[in-house]
Amino acid sequence: MDFTFKAIGMIRSCYTDKFGIPRQPGLVKSATATLELVPPFNQPEAFRGLEAFSHVWISFVFSQSISKGWKATVRPPRLGGNERVGVFASRSNFRPNPIGLSVVELLEVNGTELKLGGGDFLDGTPVLDIKPYIPYSDRIDDAAGAFAGHAPRPGNTVEFLPAVEAKFQSLETAARPRLRQLITDMLSYNPRPAYQQDDPERVYGTTVFDVEVRWKQVDNQVTVVEIV
Repeated sequence: MDFTFKAIGMIRSCYTDKFGIPRQPGLVKSATATLELVPPFNQPEAFRGLEAFSHVWISFVFSQSISKGWKATVRPPRLGGNERVGVFASRSNFRPNPIGLSVVELLEVNGTELKLGGGDFLDGTPVLDIKPYIPYSDRIDDAAGAFAGHAPRPGNTVEFLPAVEAKFQSLETAARPRLRQLITDMLSYNPRPAYQQDDPERVYGTTVFDVEVRWKQVDNQVTVVEIV
């Protein structure tokens, strides 16, 4: 059976590069995103009553993974990036139908837009559906999570070179809220591939909002060397 779905909205996210996005929602609480409904679904009435909920489920499309196809087995980062499990035993984006599901904080309802917190969305992500999070049915206290039974800890310490620290005063604006905190939170969870070895001279880079962030890492020490 084949089905065709229309995107009901689009995500505008602080994450403008895949490298650096947290591997699960809710880890980087300083991350922000806006979900904008698109025609013909952009009717404020569609959100009536949603403001009474604290969190929402977002069904979305892994749009940048479609051309890469699916894989029967994948290597979850939580297992070190070397051990394989079945794709249906993972949250991998390499799925037969590239659909993602994230629960995020609902910060504000504004017309046909939702302001979201703690998301793991790439900027430009198409949205298929929105559902309210229902605590009594969506939370299962005795559920087993296999290799992901508990939340990862932010294992990295993040520091900024003095020249980088000096730039935050001008870069933190309404368009880039809490930029320093966002970068700190993001890098504390070690976005590098789990199997990658330390190279003290290697400079990593990613973007948040319209800012390029460059850093070095040795063991669990991250040093942000430049922001552009």
